[in-house]
Amino acid sequence: MDASSVSRMRSVLLLGLAATASPALAGEASLGVAASTLGLGAEAGWSFNDHLVVRAAGYAFSYSEDGEEGGIRYDGDLDLSSGALYLDWHPFGGIFRVTGGAFANANEVNAEGVPDAGGTYDIGGATFTTAEVGRLGAGVDFDSVAPYLGLGWRSRGGDDGGFGFSFDLGVLFQGSPNVELSSTGGTLSGDPQLQAALQQEESDLEDDIDKYEIYPVVTLGLTYTF
Repeated sequence: MDASSVSRMRSVLLLGLAATASPALAGEASLGVAASTLGLGAEAGWSFNDHLVVRAAGYAFSYSEDGEEGGIRYDGDLDLSSGALYLDWHPFGGIFRVTGGAFANANEVNAEGVPDAGGTYDIGGATFTTAEVGRLGAGVDFDSVAPYLGLGWRSRGGDDGGFGFSFDLGVLFQGSPNVELSSTGGTLSGDPQLQAALQQEESDLEDDIDKYEIYPVVTLGLTYTF
């Protein structure tokens, strides 16, 4: 066996050791905190054996943002709120894991339209004054149950447990966004023409933001294993 073959074999062995390091032991429990594109969260886990771990987690976060969508400016609030049940499979009995799960998804956006400088809205291809529309409200939500699929790595600390770190990459299949627009307090709020324009605007907005049907998830965590 030449030197290059020995070097390649050494690399393979090192990769194998990295994949099987820090194994999870049957009957271990863990608690953790996380920062994610889903918000700030906490989780609890239980390992059945070296390969299977079940985890439950919850995430929440809120922030405000102004933006434009469909030609209308909005003042909006994004509310992230979800709970998850994960099943981790460690194929090598080590730190690498493949994760499947399901989310109770309550992520939503609530916004209020801001009229143009002339005091008008362009809704569904028609122009209405602020007095005609009154308060223009917008809400966006997604499927209440959303599947999740991802890959991750988790160290468990020492042989007797302790603190460890985790990193996960995945996608949340939260379904097509559902948009609801409303007009309240305007002189035409109940008018069929305005209602038809709102329905057309809802359809246009759903097409514009359909890319959020698949939501990327990146999660960093700190866990303690007992």
